[in-house]
Amino acid sequence: MYIVVIGLGEVGRYLLNVLQHEGHDVIAIDRDPAAVTYAEEHYDCASLVGYGASQEILDRAGVAKADLVVACSDHDEVNLIAALAAKQLGAKRVIARAQGNEWARWTEGIRYGLLGVDVVINPRVLVGQELGRVARSHGAVDVIDLAQDRIELVQMHMTSRMANKPLAKLQLPPDTLVAAYVRDGELVVPGGADVLLPGDTVYLIGRPEAILEAEDLFSTRREADRLLIIGGGVVGQALARQVLPQGGKVTIIEKDARIAEELAAEHPDITIVRGDGTDADLLDEIEVKSFDLCASVTQADEVNLMAALIAKRHGVARTAALVNRADYAPIYRQLGIDIVLSPRTVASDHILRFARTTAIHSMHVLEGGAEVIEIVASSTAAIVGKPLRRLSLPKGALLAAIVRGEHVVVPRGDDEVKPGDRVIVMTTAEARPTLERLFRGRRGS
Repeated sequence: MYIVVIGLGEVGRYLLNVLQHEGHDVIAIDRDPAAVTYAEEHYDCASLVGYGASQEILDRAGVAKADLVVACSDHDEVNLIAALAAKQLGAKRVIARAQGNEWARWTEGIRYGLLGVDVVINPRVLVGQELGRVARSHGAVDVIDLAQDRIELVQMHMTSRMANKPLAKLQLPPDTLVAAYVRDGELVVPGGADVLLPGDTVYLIGRPEAILEAEDLFSTRREADRLLIIGGGVVGQALARQVLPQGGKVTIIEKDARIAEELAAEHPDITIVRGDGTDADLLDEIEVKSFDLCASVTQADEVNLMAALIAKRHGVARTAALVNRADYAPIYRQLGIDIVLSPRTVASDHILRFARTTAIHSMHVLEGGAEVIEIVASSTAAIVGKPLRRLSLPKGALLAAIVRGEHVVVPRGDDEVKPGDRVIVMTTAEARPTLERLFRGRRGS
């Protein structure tokens, strides 16, 4: 594919890294010569210095022949104009990132066809929604909705009471399974003889109504009824909107007086506290230890880290922190932060699905580098019509769920994939090409 990436911040650089490894023909654009020089030195791509919404720059970048244009600069309006202009100039598909508060309610995270742009993504709203799912879970540190919310993938920390047992002997609820685990930074797609150990990160997958019961085997926690949010911006408001309808009680600490006043006027059902989320005396005053979850989601990574650490020290049950530098996430976890989410990772997940085969409907990148993909089986695919136990799946691949119309199956060995099924697959990057070939139709058929 010929792909144009506009904006070389965190998201843009991450996309360049992934796209170059997948063999795409990529050109990168940014107004900052230093950012372009960095891209030229570190990635296999062409580059241009210039204003990404300029017709001259877009023409020079060859957007008329582009299969995909991604506008992910730090300026929402530039992204929208660039994506719309690229579409008018002939690009097949265009994506724009718009993460300001002005677009939060309009997009509700992701919007198709907005203003003529194929996809508009607000990763900050998506992160808020994801934190809302985590808050409603029983101890999960990440929750990913799949198959239009009919399947959930949850990330749990391994506890000693479930350790040292072969997976085949774990009494998991029906319609759930252990999809993978991470040990020493390496993700493993397991078999029945694998044994989980304390310290492992475990991924469970299953129907939403069954997954909470499975979580209870790995955690003693319950959903967060009392939620403290530090930062009343896009993420904080999106998180509050997820929790309030479920009957949760929400308190927001906001440092900016104007924003605090606006929040108080607009959200009478939320307790608004004007102050600094890193102020230990303030946290004591509001009795932070009485909250089930403290989520620090300001735009400053250092504030989020310090606020979460202070809240943890003062006795809050669970802490969450937003990190814009996604490569810092492991450090946050090592310091004791329970839940770490990055808008960059969320944005990249949504964008990368459009750079993949059209049979892939969504993709999520997990800790350890593995991917969860939703892929549709062609009528002539090699994987169709055979019991799963007879399939020669590549090492590192697991068929985790089959969606057939309104019916969802967490498969066992005798189940089969049928033409048109949407299949949720856990796979390592190395196994994905082989897996895609199994789902692709045979030529000449």
